[in-house]
Amino acid sequence: MKRDGRTFDHQTLEAIRLMAIERVREGERPADVIASYGFNRTTIYKWINAALKPGVGINALRSTPATGRPPTLTPAQERQVFRWVNGRDPRQYGLDFGLWTRAIVAQLIEKKFGVRLGTTAVGALLAKLGLTPQKPLQRAYQRDPEAIELLAARHLSSNCPSG
Repeated sequence: MKRDGRTFDHQTLEAIRLMAIERVREGERPADVIASYGFNRTTIYKWINAALKPGVGINALRSTPATGRPPTLTPAQERQVFRWVNGRDPRQYGLDFGLWTRAIVAQLIEKKFGVRLGTTAVGALLAKLGLTPQKPLQRAYQRDPEAIELLAARHLSSNCPSG
């Protein structure tokens, strides 16, 4: 099974690239070197070509800072959001709905941190924190099965063409 370099952090992957090229320079066959790391055979040839570029050399194999927009919340703020949501009720924070939704979490983040996040960003944050949508452990005690059956029958009969 081949390893996927994208699963490694930048520093680890940089160290692997540099060690692999050093081993090739010492005389080992590129295919043997890359096989020892578990990567695809063609990967090392890309690294070798990058390291051979004039003016860049081995620095071509160094990690570069990740591009993209910086995170809106700090790691400490993200941990705080987790503590707010995990095992708590939104009404404890002065919000008017008893279940956590992405919109409710966004409201709380804006209220506490002054940072406005969209519902998609809040959903990604909650997933990152390991907070997933949950089903209730038990049915509501007010649930009336006969009323539900009657409503379902009415809904079906109103949507069926008569004929």
